[in-house]
Amino acid sequence: KPKNKKSRYLSTTPKADAQPSTEAIVELTSPADFETLVIAASQRAAPVGGPVLLDLYADWCEPCKVLTPKLEKLVLAAKGALRLAKVNVDKLPQIAQALQVTSLPTVMLVHKGKLVDSFQGVLPDAELAKFVNRASELAGGSNTPARAMEAAATALESGDVAGATAAYAELSALPEHAAAANAGLALCALKDGDLALAQDLIATLHKKFPEAIGTDALVRKAVSKVELAAAAGNGTRPAAALEQMLKEDPSSHEVRYELAQSLMASDETERAVDELLTILKKEKTWNDGAARKLLLQIFDSLGFSHEITKKGRRRLANIMLI
Repeated sequence: KPKNKKSRYLSTTPKADAQPSTEAIVELTSPADFETLVIAASQRAAPVGGPVLLDLYADWCEPCKVLTPKLEKLVLAAKGALRLAKVNVDKLPQIAQALQVTSLPTVMLVHKGKLVDSFQGVLPDAELAKFVNRASELAGGSNTPARAMEAAATALESGDVAGATAAYAELSALPEHAAAANAGLALCALKDGDLALAQDLIATLHKKFPEAIGTDALVRKAVSKVELAAAAGNGTRPAAALEQMLKEDPSSHEVRYELAQSLMASDETERAVDELLTILKKEKTWNDGAARKLLLQIFDSLGFSHEITKKGRRRLANIMLI
């Protein structure tokens, strides 16, 4: 059964250049790995760091072969709230001796550089799940990464570009969040007025995470926003001049389309949507569906839950059904 031991530091503070792994499951291959993969990782906040479960095992240990896969499954289900560090005691006897391991398997929970709990043997599934859940709760639970992404987005929306950039940069080290975090960095660059950097980050997304372009909402939003910003910077005429031209010729879809682009450049998104919907009411297939394509791109840039998106999609659906 789990044994609560008196908290104690397992090592001194890690060196400044120690780089903890951000993988959910790691295998220690040298005594030095203990500093970075266990101590340093446990001293960083989740989801980049977080509590570390230390699984001490041996290849000849049959109970270990039962326990380790269960631990791996539970740690992966925690979605970044904690890490599993595996130690083969035959290959790294120094670590086993330092931790005074007397039987296998032994599992230790390390949090903020301290040993806070442990157990030996194979626990029943329900007890094992409770043990891992308690470890996860030390970092705030299995939704910690999602909360961290939300906090970064909130910082950006509130105008804290530096804070959002730092948060997204840290989250980009997590393989499961790298695409979305890089998308967040592109949005930060755009907010900071650095279109060139934003475009570079989007190019990286296309190269490294092509599958995320069509599946991740934040990635789609970043791609669309940057593309819209680039298009807006390609010499659209002032909205006032275009509006005057429409008064003279209200049927000009070309002028109305350019007006929508000009309005987007000045952050008048709702008005831009209105102009594009006006084109669609009159001619759905104009210019190979250019108005609809731009409209959908705007919706992607806003996000599915934005009020303009929801209202605009309803209006678009009604127009396309007529």
